[in-house]
Amino acid sequence: MPALVSVPAACLLVGGSLATLPYAGLTRGAVVGLLAFVGRWVGICAWLSFLVAVPAGAVVWLGRGVASRLGWPGRGTADRRRRRRLRWAFAAGLGAVGLVAGIAGGSYLIRYSFRNAEEAVAETDALDPDWRLDDLMATREEVPDDENSAMIVADVVDLLPEGWPQKPSREPGLPEAETDGPLDAATALERAEEAEESRSLPEDVATAIGDELDTLAEEVEMAREVADYERGRHELELGPILIDTLLPETQAARGVARLLRADALVSAHDGTIDEALDSCRAILGVARSIGDEPFAISQLVRTAIDVLAVQTARRALAQGEASDEALAALQDLILDEYDRPRLRYALRGERAILFEVIRRVAEGELPFEALAGAKGPDGGPPPVRSLSGLTIVGGWYQTSVALRWFNELIAIPDLPEEEWRDALAAYKARVEAVKESRLGPYIATLPLLMMPAASAILDTELRVRAELGSAAVLVAAERQRRATGAWPASAAEIDDEFLNAGAPLDPYTGEPFRMEHVDGLLHVYSIGPNLRDEHGSYDPKKWGRFEADDDVGTVGYDPELRGRPPRADAETANGAAPP
Repeated sequence: MPALVSVPAACLLVGGSLATLPYAGLTRGAVVGLLAFVGRWVGICAWLSFLVAVPAGAVVWLGRGVASRLGWPGRGTADRRRRRRLRWAFAAGLGAVGLVAGIAGGSYLIRYSFRNAEEAVAETDALDPDWRLDDLMATREEVPDDENSAMIVADVVDLLPEGWPQKPSREPGLPEAETDGPLDAATALERAEEAEESRSLPEDVATAIGDELDTLAEEVEMAREVADYERGRHELELGPILIDTLLPETQAARGVARLLRADALVSAHDGTIDEALDSCRAILGVARSIGDEPFAISQLVRTAIDVLAVQTARRALAQGEASDEALAALQDLILDEYDRPRLRYALRGERAILFEVIRRVAEGELPFEALAGAKGPDGGPPPVRSLSGLTIVGGWYQTSVALRWFNELIAIPDLPEEEWRDALAAYKARVEAVKESRLGPYIATLPLLMMPAASAILDTELRVRAELGSAAVLVAAERQRRATGAWPASAAEIDDEFLNAGAPLDPYTGEPFRMEHVDGLLHVYSIGPNLRDEHGSYDPKKWGRFEADDDVGTVGYDPELRGRPPRADAETANGAAPP
């Protein structure tokens, strides 16, 4: 009896594996994978048969003994042998049926998976002819050396002390009063981040940062030049697994942006607001040096630097008044960066990388273990010793899933901004349904691993567009205030001379950014993902949770509130804490 189950089951699995050979080719990896798969499942079936055969044999033996003692007639030896041969012949017949069924079923699944993959590839070719990784790398924008801001950024990185800025020398939790000696630059920069933006820096903080910048005068001067560059390109070297690609120059650009922020802080403290805004433009130039790198992490670094630039500009404008020329130059650069297709760069790159990873795994060029960090003897990915039929079939099917999911995600930015959020929510719901299904985690493993990060990029882009857009509107409002002596009552009342009709809108609603002038502060803001007007209240820790305080935006100050003394100094002079 056990053989009647185990033999056809094993043959069914063997047949399914044999069906993959015409598609995998008679490569060593495919043959070894087939033998390993067959051996594994034949062994499992044999073991299960053994587990069933032992108790079944014991029952038969006991039954015969009882029948003999009771005098019941039993079958003769010849009869038992004949019945045993019939059982084995029947099992062999079932095995042949299982083998044929396995080959037929396997061939159908393979053709179905292959056809799905071909259709998905054809759909993607029609939507985006140059979508494959090799094409993306080959069609990146060529930037002449004399126009390449990335080369300037790389030169500054080479000149900066390694790891700049260093961590503060003060031990965590140590009271400031117990700090011995002059303030170190790292601690000063940390305190500058905590300072109220409409008040001057404490003198010891400004002095420490200024002294540090004096030692880095060459680096600062070179970094400022990036403001006048429109584009950049870092050369990329793809890692053997692709997802292990290092982006050292891209990541190091953050250090140059922090250097320029420090420069802007000191310039604003000294009252040279135009120079501070020039440094803000240079920070945006550092972001643009990343260019069209087809990696999500590259574009996330770019957006982080964008946010740093507008936050620095906000502090600079809270310290004093800039000329209209400086304001206009900053506004133009913010609007230019607002329109750059960062999201498209990131999503096209992630799609191409996922497709290429799945292809390499399915074709035996890359072992699945390498995706979990396994290394070979040479430190690279481990060698492919075998390739199972399931990997081939699963690879093709996952290719179709990955491409269609990414194509749907990449199409979202073509919608009006205010529709992105609902389209993304519907997309996430469909992906989650696959994840929660019985087979989804097994037949769409790699797409499910990649999709959360890919969809998070779109969430981040919405927030960055709110940051950049509100900053551009604030600068336009400041220009109008300088010209007329009063803040505009709303974004719609800003004159076309300062903000044209194509100005950014709230990405969450498609309406103009909200604007409120309260207690000497002009709030310019988006109502955020919760779609509730909270009058500019914003807590970054709550953003994206659909809770309160998610009105992404910026703040401008009435002239009399700008550049006030630090709070402790003001309290000493006036005997009370000013607002």
